[in-house]
Formats: sequence, C-alpha cells, structure tokens
Amino acid sequence: MKQLVNHPVLLALILSLPLWIVLGNYLVAIIVALLVSFLLSMYNALRVLKRKKRGEQAGQPTEDTE
Repeated sequence: MKQLVNHPVLLALILSLPLWIVLGNYLVAIIVALLVSFLLSMYNALRVLKRKKRGEQAGQPTEDTE
C-alpha cells in the first residue's frame, strides 16, 4: 500500500473501479478517486517529512560548530 500511495494517479485508477460500481457514474468516481488518492499521498509525504525532521533533531547538536 505504501508503494501505491507514492503514485497517486495509479491509486486513483485502482480506486475508480470500485467507486464506479458504488456511485454508478464513472466521471464522479474518477474525481472522487483523484481527490482521495492525492489526499492520501499528501498525508504520507507529511508523515515522512515529520519523521525525518524528528530524526535529524535527535541526532544533531543544536549549536552551530564551524
């Protein structure tokens, strides 16, 4: 699933098929799938950035040593 979240267009295409059945309209299904997939991708990117930032702060000193 993590690999799919990194590719939002592919995730949108995969999500559009079940949404097409549920919603009954492919145009609405692809719009909803695009919105959901890009939101999931954005959430994943923010989570990764937060984790990297937290890791860098813990490993490096706060003072500048030049």
